[in-house]
Amino acid sequence: MNYNFDTQAGLISLKVLNTKKPVDDLLTFACRQNPKRSFMLVSKVLGRYTPTKPNVMREVYNYLSQAVEGDKLTYVVSLAEAATGLGAGVADSLARKQQSKVYFQHTTRHRLDVPLWFTVDEAHSHAVNHMFYAPKAELLDGIRQSNRLVVIDDEITTGRTIKLLITSLLKKLDNIDEIKILSLVNLLDEDLRLKEDDFGIKINYFSLMDAQISIDPKDDFRPELPQNVDAGLCESHSSADLGRCGMLMPYTGDLPNIKSSNKMTIVANGEHQYIPFLVAEQHENQGCHVLYQSINRSPLLVGESIDNKLAFSFNGSELEHYIYNFYPENRDVYVLLESESARDKHDFAREYPLRCVEVA
Repeated sequence: MNYNFDTQAGLISLKVLNTKKPVDDLLTFACRQNPKRSFMLVSKVLGRYTPTKPNVMREVYNYLSQAVEGDKLTYVVSLAEAATGLGAGVADSLARKQQSKVYFQHTTRHRLDVPLWFTVDEAHSHAVNHMFYAPKAELLDGIRQSNRLVVIDDEITTGRTIKLLITSLLKKLDNIDEIKILSLVNLLDEDLRLKEDDFGIKINYFSLMDAQISIDPKDDFRPELPQNVDAGLCESHSSADLGRCGMLMPYTGDLPNIKSSNKMTIVANGEHQYIPFLVAEQHENQGCHVLYQSINRSPLLVGESIDNKLAFSFNGSELEHYIYNFYPENRDVYVLLESESARDKHDFAREYPLRCVEVA
């Protein structure tokens, strides 16, 4: 089935080969403020650019985890920034359905004072470098013993970054006998997908949608990156405990104990997506109307699926981060950061102090 989307960047044609959800429930489009790639698939189930109910996100996590069959020691890895929460959520759901341990780790664009395993680059992104740090010492043996590698991204276009990631990971992992690549949308032609011959290991893909995409560009659409775009590594203090150096799933630690209300919006920040999701899900399960969305560094243009855009700085720098489609009216808004000590230096989060926070 073919779908056409008329955007500022041009006419986008989407040929859907198969889909597990109706297209209108799964995605729409926006235009990037980025000369490397003019458009972006905006997921309606990711909780990133559009406010999303936690139960919609959990349904996706459960569905993708069901594609990982058999009970094996598993290492789940996802790509920052967009797929950080997606990867953690799938790993969480997988860990709840099998007996063998599930470890999770994501690439990061934060600099940590810990040993680095390797780096990979994402050529089409405005922020190119991905860091992959050595797992924490208490997790390392279990990760190295893992038999199954699950790699997760929200969208697969060329497959280049995933191939680089797997190639680097297999140099560290000796016991992998199965590779699973999961995504929301896979745009990669069948003949370009990785196969068993590439690594000598069984490998297959699973996604909510397989499609082909093309664009008839408009000649006068020539976006430029914002002057203050955040394209480098984050140098501020960053946690090594929530996925950048590995986690045993599911998370069993404390969650911020915030006051429930009838209508709540939980806002995650950057790569820190998993814990805010768990908080949002917790309150939704208690009967609250909860929406979840994330602050991110990707510059998009207002128009198409982007109704509004707020840009703000943090840590005293001039670099910008963004939140899109943000509607705080008549809702209690909680912006959850990795560290509460960073709130006073975050121009957006400072507007939403967590006055009701305790440690659960």
